[in-house]
Amino acid sequence: MTKPKDTSSDKLTAFQDSTEITDAKDTAAQSDFLTQTDTDISMIEETEDDDLDETVEDTACAQPPEAKVKIESLAPDVVVASLETSEPEEDSVENESQAHSEDVPKQEDIELETPQELDLPEQESDELTTYQSSTESDDTQDEVNKEEDREEEVKEKKEAKLESYKQFVAEQFSNQTVDYPEVRVTIEANALPSKMYFIMNILSAIIASYGLVTNSAAVVIGAMLVAMMLGPITGVALAIIDHRMPLLRKSILTVLSGVTLVVLVGFIVGWLHKDQSLTAEILSRTQPTSMDLMIALAGGTAGAYAMVSPHLSVAVVGVAVATALVPPLAASGILFAHGEPQLGLGALLLAATNIIAIQFTNALVLWVLGFRRLVDDDYQSNTYLTFLQRNAVTLLLLGGLGTYLTINLQTNAKQQAFENNVKETITTYFTDKGNVLTNTQFDVTDERQVVRAIIRGETTPSAYDVRQIETTITQDMTKNFPSYLPIKLQLRYLPVQVIESDPLIQDKLDETDAAILTN
Repeated sequence: MTKPKDTSSDKLTAFQDSTEITDAKDTAAQSDFLTQTDTDISMIEETEDDDLDETVEDTACAQPPEAKVKIESLAPDVVVASLETSEPEEDSVENESQAHSEDVPKQEDIELETPQELDLPEQESDELTTYQSSTESDDTQDEVNKEEDREEEVKEKKEAKLESYKQFVAEQFSNQTVDYPEVRVTIEANALPSKMYFIMNILSAIIASYGLVTNSAAVVIGAMLVAMMLGPITGVALAIIDHRMPLLRKSILTVLSGVTLVVLVGFIVGWLHKDQSLTAEILSRTQPTSMDLMIALAGGTAGAYAMVSPHLSVAVVGVAVATALVPPLAASGILFAHGEPQLGLGALLLAATNIIAIQFTNALVLWVLGFRRLVDDDYQSNTYLTFLQRNAVTLLLLGGLGTYLTINLQTNAKQQAFENNVKETITTYFTDKGNVLTNTQFDVTDERQVVRAIIRGETTPSAYDVRQIETTITQDMTKNFPSYLPIKLQLRYLPVQVIESDPLIQDKLDETDAAILTN
């Protein structure tokens, strides 16, 4: 009888083999688990915030779970062995991490949460709202300020461009050159004896004559606004420097016709008002001096430059020139009408001096600015010598007039000094007697000078007083004015009496009263 096999030992051997195999598998599974756990931990460390780092690190450092062998007998001949581990569930770790991350709110959520969501106290909520409102208002104000700054910057740029454009236009206007053909045409046109020329000069002469008769300087000045005497004089100057005889004859004819017309109008006005005495405005133009010559030279230069320059108005300078032409011409006509030929010739001399001086300065300015026409003989000499040759007659007339007017100026200055000395002598003599000198008049006869003086005061002068004054004046004339004729003094006395409410009071004139009577 066969002995049965020992199946239990075989089963035990198979169990041990399977156990070893299982242990090897479990060891490999345990290694895979640890590797997977490390990978998960690294992923958690990369995705979670800094606040979760410690939790993840603790999980990574935990000890691996212990493996237990569980043997189950399914049948008498079948035994199953399984390996059980206390592996923590990954879901629990992820849930804990998720819960922790939810407990820590993100920064964006905190910034966007309202006071109601944060459950802040009411006071803190109001302060936060006020802070946010002030911040928004500050931001709005900053934007407004920036916008205003941009507008101001744009405005400044526009103003700078406009100013630059204005400067450019001004420079272009200032750099305008002389239009020689146009200036020549204008001068020649104004030199013609046109209807407008005669009408305007007649009106100017009427206004000036009545201004002289009424002794109104304002009216005389008004006459200068319509005078047209500069044009033909400038035509004479251009004809001389261009050596053009037809233009010279035409211009001289125009000047002479205008002068005759103004004198004639003055004569008519003076004849209509013979009963009017000669005024200071008339008499002041009867004794020309070298000062009048200088005024004419300056006026002529200004007029010529204004005629050529594109920047000046000829009308304005023409008024200044007419100041030296129309009034003396009208004054001479009035004086001829009043039977004063000597004084009338003096006024005509003043007008002639002004015309010659204006013509010479116009010619000089035009020559310097390039208005010249040279002939064959002129190229052999200097240009300025040519100018002097063409203006030789004008220079001779100016030289003679200048000499006479200078002598006349010295004579007038000496006569003025003599009259002042006479007035001072009379005033000094009557100062202590309560009388004052109010007016004087000097007339020259063939044998002597007659001095007529008007005295006002409370003391009647006597013949003795007249002799004493004449003796004092004669002594002064012997010393300072030996060539003067002897004087004859005539006093006209106007009594002045001080009257007050009390007849017993008799006051005398004082210095204040004397000053009042003098004026």
